[in-house]
Amino acid sequence: MLFSHYLKRVAAILLLGILLFNFGGYRLFTNYLENRADSKLEASLDKNEYNESDLISIKVAANLPYLANSETYERIDGEITIKGITYNYVKRRLYNDSLELLCIPNMDKTGVKRAGNDFYRLANDIANNNPSKKSTGNNHTHLTKFSVQDFTDDHHSFAWQFRDHDPSATWNKMIFADVKADFLDRLDRPPQA
Repeated sequence: MLFSHYLKRVAAILLLGILLFNFGGYRLFTNYLENRADSKLEASLDKNEYNESDLISIKVAANLPYLANSETYERIDGEITIKGITYNYVKRRLYNDSLELLCIPNMDKTGVKRAGNDFYRLANDIANNNPSKKSTGNNHTHLTKFSVQDFTDDHHSFAWQFRDHDPSATWNKMIFADVKADFLDRLDRPPQA
């Protein structure tokens, strides 16, 4: 009896932990892994522990007045994502009306991002690629639209709101006509040019 009580308590805690991880804990975990990959790569870049042949050059037009050319590159931190691959900036220089950036791919961070996105799709059943089902070439998503009548017992209970012969509607029209007439009588002619 006592053992089953503890077993139920442990199972409830375990299931609650899995539920919280599904709600957003995996995003926190993947953010932690991404930050760790970033700091690991930045530490190796600061120590110049990278292969120069792995660097990728990006040139951006810099139409700035009084641009000072620099022959040498300077160390810079930052990142850019191109086609799903994250690149970290290593060096930059301003030279002949352009900004030249040397970047290195951060494959650890890219792998963590892809794994996190894959887990998100699987956990929320977004991919829905079932090999057991036959593919007919029609990849249509089915949407269900609900109306208020779906949730009421009497389907005609809301019809009174949309009738044209509602006496309150004619009363409102009469008041609006009176107010409109008062304002139209007050309008002055526009000034002459």
